[in-house]
Amino acid sequence: MILEILLALPISDKTFFYKEKYLEKNKPKIGQIVKVKFRNKLQIGIVLKTAKKISLNKKLLEIENSYEKYFFNEEIIESINFLSRYTCNSISIILKNFLSGFNKNSKKLELIDHHHTFKLPVLSEEQKKALFKINEKNLNIFGVISLYGVTGSGKTRVYMNIVKKKLKKNFQCLILVPEIILTKEWVDEIFTDFGINAEIYHSSVKAKQKEKIWNHVILNKPILIIGTRSSLFLPFKNLGIIVVDEEHDQSYKQEDKLIINARDFAIIRAKNSNCPIILSSATPSIENVYNCKKKKFTEIQISKRVNEVPLPDIQIIDMKKEKKIISNKLIVQIQKNLNSKLQTMIFVNKRGYTSYILCKKCGFIKQCPNCNVSLVLHNFIDKESFLLCHHCSYREKFTNYCNSCKSENSITFPGEGIEKIYEEVQKKFSKSKCIFISSDSVKNKTNLNSILKKIINNEVDIIIGTQILSKGHNFPYLKTVGILNIDHFLNDFDFRSFEKCFQQIIQVSGRAGRKDQVGNVLIQTFQPEHLVFENCKNYSFKQFYDEEIKRRKKFEHPPFSNFISLIITSISDVKSRQFSSFLSRNLKKNFNQTYIFGPAPAVISMKNKRYRYRLLIKLKKNYALQYTVKEFIKKFKVPPEIKLYIDVDPINFL
Repeated sequence: MILEILLALPISDKTFFYKEKYLEKNKPKIGQIVKVKFRNKLQIGIVLKTAKKISLNKKLLEIENSYEKYFFNEEIIESINFLSRYTCNSISIILKNFLSGFNKNSKKLELIDHHHTFKLPVLSEEQKKALFKINEKNLNIFGVISLYGVTGSGKTRVYMNIVKKKLKKNFQCLILVPEIILTKEWVDEIFTDFGINAEIYHSSVKAKQKEKIWNHVILNKPILIIGTRSSLFLPFKNLGIIVVDEEHDQSYKQEDKLIINARDFAIIRAKNSNCPIILSSATPSIENVYNCKKKKFTEIQISKRVNEVPLPDIQIIDMKKEKKIISNKLIVQIQKNLNSKLQTMIFVNKRGYTSYILCKKCGFIKQCPNCNVSLVLHNFIDKESFLLCHHCSYREKFTNYCNSCKSENSITFPGEGIEKIYEEVQKKFSKSKCIFISSDSVKNKTNLNSILKKIINNEVDIIIGTQILSKGHNFPYLKTVGILNIDHFLNDFDFRSFEKCFQQIIQVSGRAGRKDQVGNVLIQTFQPEHLVFENCKNYSFKQFYDEEIKRRKKFEHPPFSNFISLIITSISDVKSRQFSSFLSRNLKKNFNQTYIFGPAPAVISMKNKRYRYRLLIKLKKNYALQYTVKEFIKKFKVPPEIKLYIDVDPINFL
């Protein structure tokens, strides 16, 4: 028997032929994981096809080993093929991700050992209605259910009832979450409320635990996985349901190495597995809403919070009338909360102390030597300051000295990051217990779970945080949310900028007002008349989405079209520009049904000392044409000094 093998190596889409071992008892079948010798090294792959004969002018090697218990079923192989076709990623790279938990040297088979007690938490009347509507659907076949519920409405309790039923029937279940930091809190909550043991799966899970989970899944054992993007590459054999929580979150888009949108891939895996998928959010994506209106998805709504606590009152503060970083209204409200022993959260979606440093004498702005972006000042309040590039991680010690005009003590700090806001709050409320939380502080200074525990136990008065705290957390004593520096969302390099701004405000606003108390939200802005803020203030979800979809249709932006972004990089500006122009000419020559913008220098035109040019292809909603364009791009011979990145449905235009 001749076996066509796909290897988990970065070698494009090539396959290789081997012979099965003579008189082997367990004959390899399609999808079987095998070990073979390739270029004098042992490598892992899967069997794609089998044949009795094949015409080749060379002697074939025998496979080294066939792993009897380990094979990928038809659904996994189809998902691998589809993802490769849709994203233009190498099929070998995708296979490598599916094999990430497999240990070819393991001698002992270890599985997950736990059991469920299956509790039944009490549901509100609206939660019961939502659950009833979901149960009316055929949950034994593929279908997309959009579960839209305001923040604090208990969406988790609704879909966990479905998960519980599937587990009782010995299905495998997957809940996707956007951030690693959310997984532990989720696992604890699900065990407390439902008596269900879940397994955490993400990139930081230890290799041994990954292996146990991977073995458990491929051997078709029932399990609930709560994981981030990487959990979608587990070799599920019997998926009963997939849930994508906070489906709108941009963290689902992976932008390095394997460029995919995990939410969209989750829908594909559910379709290929013929199981339902629930997309859950308080601020569903425009694409989600559009698909509901077109009856492609089923929409289920929950309009009230648990215990019917009202949504927070949202106020807009015109900062053109203010002279301080923190408005007078917000200062007054913080003091009221301190007097009442209630908490305030200040949301600042900017890391560091200030986003750039400026010489007040000559106007010089310190930039990264590797990227054409300004360096961000960090740790200024601790007097161990350093400048950091948020793109390549270049770092240098901060000195109050201008490299351009050689002036000393001439540096000023115009931008306002989370650390600067923290400094201002401490000056104003020196006796309060104040903390700031960002991805920097969590990774380097303290344990996030211990901080969250302090917040939940009301041991903190004022919390200053980035978007790390904007979703998935329930703070019972949080009265007020202040939103600062939100205007930059409206002026982003992205047709989704209004959507991002709206979602961010509603999500972070939802943290306020739990435990039978009405919260309030203060939004500081220099554009108080903007429609996004008006829609947020009035919780006009329908109006916002109607206006946004109308705007998208006018300009033929997604969901009425598709974008393919091509990033061309090189250490040579000339070569990068020349290849970009060459690619653009050929695309324009062969595809007159598309809009091709560029080439032009990317917004970040240099990153990691590589010059970056961008081509943007806009196609009418036509998968056949999209596939033809992508296949055409793949045929180009890319010079060795050039790197070409293909991003289908981009969310980042930098």
